[in-house]
Amino acid sequence: MRWGLPLCLALLLSGCASQFGLADPYGNLYGNYYNHGADYRWQMLTCEQAIDDQSVPDARRKQFMRCCMGAHGVPIPDLASCPAVG
Repeated sequence: MRWGLPLCLALLLSGCASQFGLADPYGNLYGNYYNHGADYRWQMLTCEQAIDDQSVPDARRKQFMRCCMGAHGVPIPDLASCPAVG
């Protein structure tokens, strides 16, 4: 019982955090509790269109999307590792 409350609280908070994030179809997640992913919808639409316009191969789409989102102002880890994205 000693760990019951902290464990329940941790599970509850981890479930709530996913409500604030925005996921793309390639498995990337943007935003968190303090930085809501819903604020990044226009960037996601722009990057999805860029994927179609540039005919990005399936194998590169996850990285392209993450880097494109970063190039449009969405905070992502390791933005410096991204090549230039158009």
